[in-house]
Amino acid sequence: MPLTINTNAAAVSASYHLSRNNASLQQSLTRLSSGSRINKPSDDAGGLAVSMKLNGAINRLRGVSNNIQNAISFLEVQDGVLQGAAGILDRMAELKALSQDVLKNSSDIANYNDEFANLQVQLYQLSEETFNGVSLFATTDSTAAAGA
Repeated sequence: MPLTINTNAAAVSASYHLSRNNASLQQSLTRLSSGSRINKPSDDAGGLAVSMKLNGAINRLRGVSNNIQNAISFLEVQDGVLQGAAGILDRMAELKALSQDVLKNSSDIANYNDEFANLQVQLYQLSEETFNGVSLFATTDSTAAAGA
């Protein structure tokens, strides 16, 4: 009994090329719909590694940028408090000069001294100001003291 195999080489070849074209079309449609050239690691392993490294660098730089913005905010608040303190010191100098005027009576001098004392209290309160729990004018490092 003879064995006969009927194959159509052209049809097999056409089927193979059709499946490859369909796979390429599917990959192109996936890239178009996602807007990304790399959708899975097998698309471009080296490119994926570079992409992941760049994304990590971007995230680190974003964190650094946030830290810088926080520092700028801290310094702006500190500057505002220092400007207020400068105004208080100017007024205190003015009061001192006014109280030494020989034409002022004891009542005027007492009023100047009361205002001077109030300004001293305000100046002390400014020195105790904090920004998000951090002292604006700390004289010691509280984290080092806490660690010890």
